[in-house]
Amino acid sequence: MIFRIRNFILLSGDFAVLYLSLALTLLLRGGSDFLAEFWTLHLIPFSILNLIWIVVFYILDLYSRHHFRLSGYFLQNFVTAMAINTVATVIFFYLIPEFGVTPKTNLAIYLITFSILFLAWRYLAGGLLTHPGTKKSVIFLQPDQMSITLIDTLSKNPASLYRIESVIEALHNNENPYNLEAIVMERNVDLLVVGNVAFRAEHKSLYPLLLKGVSVIDATTFWESHARQIPIDIVDTAWAISSFSEIQKREFEIIKRVADIFISLALGIILSWLFIIVAVFIKLTSKGPILYCQTRAGKSDLPFTLYKFRTMEINAEQSGPQWSTKNDPRVTKFGRILRHSHLDELPQLWNILKGDMSFIGPRPERPNFVKILEENVPFYSLRHLVKPGITGWAQINYRYGASIEDSKRKLAYDLYYIKHRTLFLDLKISLKTLAMLFRGEGR
Repeated sequence: MIFRIRNFILLSGDFAVLYLSLALTLLLRGGSDFLAEFWTLHLIPFSILNLIWIVVFYILDLYSRHHFRLSGYFLQNFVTAMAINTVATVIFFYLIPEFGVTPKTNLAIYLITFSILFLAWRYLAGGLLTHPGTKKSVIFLQPDQMSITLIDTLSKNPASLYRIESVIEALHNNENPYNLEAIVMERNVDLLVVGNVAFRAEHKSLYPLLLKGVSVIDATTFWESHARQIPIDIVDTAWAISSFSEIQKREFEIIKRVADIFISLALGIILSWLFIIVAVFIKLTSKGPILYCQTRAGKSDLPFTLYKFRTMEINAEQSGPQWSTKNDPRVTKFGRILRHSHLDELPQLWNILKGDMSFIGPRPERPNFVKILEENVPFYSLRHLVKPGITGWAQINYRYGASIEDSKRKLAYDLYYIKHRTLFLDLKISLKTLAMLFRGEGR
């Protein structure tokens, strides 16, 4: 919640800066009379552009919880975003002359004015939003290993949204008795994190804190909220069953399926020329079929045939199935281009149209690897509760994996998605995926 509030503050401030920059541009261009005369003319087209600009900022990570403060990473992404937005603005006014606005000098002034005001605003906002006085105060009670990891993570991150007030080893201490309620009230604590997955009878002494508006949660829930993943090494079977036994969302799945059909059909038609070009280059640069068909495990662990443009030599798995690795020598030269651009995934539009896959979901794994992973990774089979996807929460939060340990780390993100999936989260994953494609990240 605290992150959403701060993001709302940033978003509201960014919109204010965009409109203020427009007003200052018109004022600098021709004075107050010019501003009064042309404000209405510019308002509608620039309002549309403002939305486009904000989306680009979001895609390029300018609203990340880890980048409230200005940094080299932030400035690099800001410059990239401004380059994209400048091109988008020029194209916008070129394609839609009906607005009667052809900014040239105005656009240059607007870009300079906005850049100065935006960076000044973000510098100020970053300092305020990460100031100790604005952070949510936390006490860790009866810390377990998860709590210790959290304490270490929060302590090392100056941009953290939380301030650790104290760490209390035991609920009751006979040698040095203390009043937990008094400590919480005196230090104005917002959150009490208890290092146990399941609360016990002894924790009934925490009831008065609930009545006083203090949030009391276990370390697992706090980690899930903070890290946006499920700590699969800590949770037990009882927690997993209670958390995932009723996660089917019928209305959500219907809407998602309709969107999958519509978008896959639209992209298939729009990108049909690209299919032809890729197919021709595959045939010209290597021997073998254009498409690569492989059995994968889908929803309910049911097998289906996944389609991809072939990126490897035809004898790539003559010694048996194996994970693909970074700079895999089996990949063809043109295959490297396809993998880097993710164009090899295009034929999976057919899988989505058929209903084997969705755009968003855990990446489908091969059945022989699934068997190995189910034996070595806790709760791995839970990822088959939903349809697999082309991209997912794990793909935008964790590097390309090719080992059991990587699969374990990615599962923590996949299970978070399955538990919390919404249309908004799907949209967020889609935008972040576009950002990764733009930056050339991935395999």
